[in-house]
Amino acid sequence: MVEIAHGVMLFGALAGTAAALAPGRVRALDAVASIVMVAAMVDTAFTRLLPGIAWSALLIAAGLAIGIRARRGIRRPDPSACLGRPLADLHHALALIATGWLLAGVGTAAATAATSAAHLGGPVLPLQWPALIAVIVLGACVAARAVRSGRAALRHGAMAAGMTVMLAAMAAPAAVAALGS
Repeated sequence: MVEIAHGVMLFGALAGTAAALAPGRVRALDAVASIVMVAAMVDTAFTRLLPGIAWSALLIAAGLAIGIRARRGIRRPDPSACLGRPLADLHHALALIATGWLLAGVGTAAATAATSAAHLGGPVLPLQWPALIAVIVLGACVAARAVRSGRAALRHGAMAAGMTVMLAAMAAPAAVAALGS
């Protein structure tokens, strides 16, 4: 189960990064956040060079930076902004923060080796589930909205879909472990 979740997690992270780096108007903060996300997923899945708390700090910082950028963009609307960008930016920021939240528990879960979810994210606390489910549902809504909007929002939709798949794959082993106990 964990190996399949690793593969799906890496696929989602790579898809989101490919969308962020696709030719066109590449926003530097999105590109950096996506590269950090892929590096964190590869390290978490294979090498374990950095502890989970270090990746958590980097991802949460990137999420907060994107959230601040989105907030500033709401106050000074850009007439050339893509349809749905504020919602996509909100999802991007929340998904980075939620991923960091999950990775923060990797060190403690790996040290105790209590669950098979230790490789992806630590054990998910009961109050984290509603937040994770909300971020996953928001990502699905952003992706569906992008498909309906057409080409203008396609980059944001692909990023949201990739991050949603990645986040769901990270949470799946913990969900299976929680349902099994």
